[in-house]
Amino acid sequence: MKRPGLQQLLKDIGAGRVDVVVVYKVDRLTRSLADFAKMVDVFDGAGVSFVSVTQAFNTTSSMGRLTLNVLLSFAQFEREVTAERIRDKVAASKRKGMWMGGAIPLGYNVVDKALVANQHEAAAIQTIFAEDLSQSSVRQLSVWLHALGVVSKQRTN
Repeated sequence: MKRPGLQQLLKDIGAGRVDVVVVYKVDRLTRSLADFAKMVDVFDGAGVSFVSVTQAFNTTSSMGRLTLNVLLSFAQFEREVTAERIRDKVAASKRKGMWMGGAIPLGYNVVDKALVANQHEAAAIQTIFAEDLSQSSVRQLSVWLHALGVVSKQRTN
């Protein structure tokens, strides 16, 4: 529901600028049954029709709404199963010690999908932790590290 295009559509519907919402497939609008129910309430309140180009159903009848709910239930199920598979794959890869992306932490490099200690950066980290105990504030620590030339990791991508 937080997509900018969808929010603009709902504003336009509220302002009376839309008569019909046309989608290629229902799950392109949303894969959440709860979100779609909210949208249908908005559509009904504004007298807006909803049409799917590739899926024939009529939301003005109880059978049409049932068909739509079944389609959206399957779409939501598919989204959740896909998310579970991705989470499981990432967790399995991490258990194998594989780096799964994101910002590379200071003190490490990625070699063959694994984090490997970067000795030069490791020395900087040891300096940061040792000096953190002797400085009275983070600001003073930052000034001190800047004077030493200790900087954050450089991104090359």
